[in-house]
Amino acid sequence: MPSLRFNLQGLLSPLPILALFLLALLFSPALAKAQLSAASLLGSDSFEASFTYLGETIGPEGEVSLEITLRNTGTKGDAFRVEITESPAEWTTELTRYNSVLEGIFVAGEESATLNLEAFPPGEPGSPLPEGEYPFAIKVTSQNTEKTVESRTVIKIASRKSSQEVLTLSTSYPEIGGPSDGRFAFSLDVKNNGPEEAKVNLAAEIPQDWEYSFKPGYEEKQISSIQVPRGQSRTVTLDVTPAYMAEVGSYPIRALAETTLGATEVSLTVNLTGTYKIRAGTLNELLSTSTEVGKPVTLSIYVLNEGSASQKDISFIAVKPENWEVTFEPESVRDLEPMGRPVPVEMTITPPPNALVGDYGVGLSVEGEKAQSALDFRVTVKAGGGWAWVGGIIIVIVVAALAWTFRRLGRR
Repeated sequence: MPSLRFNLQGLLSPLPILALFLLALLFSPALAKAQLSAASLLGSDSFEASFTYLGETIGPEGEVSLEITLRNTGTKGDAFRVEITESPAEWTTELTRYNSVLEGIFVAGEESATLNLEAFPPGEPGSPLPEGEYPFAIKVTSQNTEKTVESRTVIKIASRKSSQEVLTLSTSYPEIGGPSDGRFAFSLDVKNNGPEEAKVNLAAEIPQDWEYSFKPGYEEKQISSIQVPRGQSRTVTLDVTPAYMAEVGSYPIRALAETTLGATEVSLTVNLTGTYKIRAGTLNELLSTSTEVGKPVTLSIYVLNEGSASQKDISFIAVKPENWEVTFEPESVRDLEPMGRPVPVEMTITPPPNALVGDYGVGLSVEGEKAQSALDFRVTVKAGGGWAWVGGIIIVIVVAALAWTFRRLGRR
């Protein structure tokens, strides 16, 4: 027992513990390096490559562009060679990325990259794709390790008839009318009759200088496409804004919807009734004048049609103080053409003979067929010339009376 106690105490002494610590420091860099080398080797031999879609159906009007996703799951960058190992006979194929044709790509560690396999059938460019099923296959090889991964997909090109039936676009109100400065909203139902969920691209053909936008049903954000599940419908709103000062008339609109299987459209109509706007003003741009009690004053005003629709039977209505008289020459305007020359009108205001001196308000309302304009005038009424002589005589009499009174009182 004593010897055993002695050995344990020796093992637990500070010197052996210090020696073990120094040995760990010496070998730790080597161990770390070995671990890093193993991790690097593993990283260069670890990647994934595949067609993004392992099966796809498109219409004869579409294009064959197959996306390839390549992911380097290791920590070390590597270059990968991509070979097209299977494609339809007599078809032309190429690998592209950002419009550049290539044969491979470098991918950094723990990063991903995408390529596109473009395929072109024989025949004239832009011709419909031939109906049928077409297989494509690729082989991706790591440059560092020569490891290979293969992937295969099949593209089905539907017939022209079926491509037109997989998508429908309809509306309950294909024709809307209103003023030219309004905004017209068409509610459209997009239905996907295809075999799978589809991304539907939306567009419209409108007259020149008009504007349009698509919005989801009961939302304000603008969209250019919408996802529609298989066998279901989605409601979108097409907002159309006419060009500034668009003329009265009917304008055709075409709403378009398209998927990879085909496209459809619906015809719409906007009936513009024009805009209605009248402006009235004075030739000198002043809205005030002055006159004497009982004497008329004439103001030169004008009336202008600033809308895009004609205005007929323009009348003038004066809002005036009691016993005042307001007349117009001419009394009315029969027809006011849009954006034509201003029509001059003489407005004569006559205060009554017993009007008090001061400022008065006179209102003018120009009433058109579907628009109106209003002006407010300030009329200053002054005393007449005869009253000025009477006032002067009264002042002279008062001054003379005061002078006589002061002289009389001064003598006393």
